[in-house]
Amino acid sequence: MTALVRAGLRVCKQGSATRLFCSTSFNCVQEGPNVDLPTHTGQVWDKSDYRRVRFLDKDKQINKNFAIQLVAEEPVVIVNARSVWSDGGGPLGHPKVFINLDRPEIGVCGYSGRKFIQKKYYDASRHGPSITYDEYLAEERHT
Repeated sequence: MTALVRAGLRVCKQGSATRLFCSTSFNCVQEGPNVDLPTHTGQVWDKSDYRRVRFLDKDKQINKNFAIQLVAEEPVVIVNARSVWSDGGGPLGHPKVFINLDRPEIGVCGYSGRKFIQKKYYDASRHGPSITYDEYLAEERHT
């Protein structure tokens, strides 16, 4: 039995701590407190899953600000024209796309998720907070 412990072949689990035995010292490796929280893609692993080893002695990084929630918080851009363009703000943005605003509904950029609507169709109670197209362009130039 002692030979196995010295060779480092014995691994025992107690609670959330994994204890490793070797000939030189006794190490106790802890899993981080976020190991059981789901990621933005819903990944959660069972206690016996070998993939949990990546969280030994470090914490699982969880970002609670999902992109879809951040995009939903952006104000609607009110436009006087029948169509607008969106390019995501310069060289690191996305390809320039034109969005038709003829219908009485919000037009959404397929790349950035930015929402646009014609001024005559905008209703603050239905569409929420807003900015003007000029304010939008100023934001895009500064990002």
